[in-house]
Amino acid sequence: MSSAERLTALLEGGKPDRVPVMASVGGYAAMLYGLSLKDFYTDIEQCIKVQLLAKELHGYDDSPGYGWADWGGWEFGGAIAFPESYVEMAPRVVDNPVSRPSDVDRLRVPDPRSAGMFPLLMEFNRRMRVMGFDALLWAGSVTSVVSSIIGKERLLRWYIKEPEAVRTVYEKAAAFILKAADMITDEFGSRNCTARISAPMDSNNLISARIFESFALPYLKQVNQALMERGVKRFSVHICGNHEENLEAWTQLPWPPRTIFSIGEMDIHRLAEAFGHDHIIGGNISTTLLALGSHEEVFEAARFCIEQGKDLPGGFILMPACTVPVLAPPLNIQAMVKAAREFGRYG
Repeated sequence: MSSAERLTALLEGGKPDRVPVMASVGGYAAMLYGLSLKDFYTDIEQCIKVQLLAKELHGYDDSPGYGWADWGGWEFGGAIAFPESYVEMAPRVVDNPVSRPSDVDRLRVPDPRSAGMFPLLMEFNRRMRVMGFDALLWAGSVTSVVSSIIGKERLLRWYIKEPEAVRTVYEKAAAFILKAADMITDEFGSRNCTARISAPMDSNNLISARIFESFALPYLKQVNQALMERGVKRFSVHICGNHEENLEAWTQLPWPPRTIFSIGEMDIHRLAEAFGHDHIIGGNISTTLLALGSHEEVFEAARFCIEQGKDLPGGFILMPACTVPVLAPPLNIQAMVKAAREFGRYG
């Protein structure tokens, strides 16, 4: 099968020829080509080009992507710094638009047509649709957007000290996500969009289940329901870090059939049992291992993941535990694909 046929079979509930590999390479593709990360994130033609070249080189199955974890702050009027070296990996907010509770009332939901990365994302989506790929729709998590607006450390303090200010920012972040979703679905059509959710700031490494359920969960539910009502049927969710204490709450959210749930630190079988067997599970080769391990170690870790997930009733995708480190050795990326070809075949 081609990559498109393999993923289509899986998403439609069929059986592909082998376990797909979604490598989540991001800036790693820029490093292979010798493109600076600033150019990777600001020159969309080059961004897509180098990702397609990396896919051709390695033979994994995912299509090019665009975006970064620390988004929201720039869109709401803060300042961003693009990486100056491969070590920095991705853009980051260097001046949060909210630093005092009094800033919250002045915070306005921006127009996504001109806000932050969204003009670049729209250019990316237009080029991807011409090539037959889905448009990307960034659906949060809302907590990640809030943390970029307020600042990560400040947010963790404010959950306790300034809870009402935090709730107000959550409301405005959710409103922006849905405003941007309207812009994207209006141009490309809901059925041609994939909603992406990444939830590093919701992890129990950072917040308790009580805080997650009190602050994050209502807005996750609001965004999910609204997107599904708008006709978005494809979701890809990365439950980043350790969400063991949040897991039951995640399963109570509305999800369309055949949602892809990928994990960081959690167990593949535990996740599959929690969500039932109608969804697709992805995971979860250590990104530290991809950066620092040998080809043989990555190959063995990939084999273990495949054995854990290959026969899950809902289907399985071999993936890193997070975005591939920019300076990962190319042979380690190849080890994932090699393991899928050798151990992931069906029939």
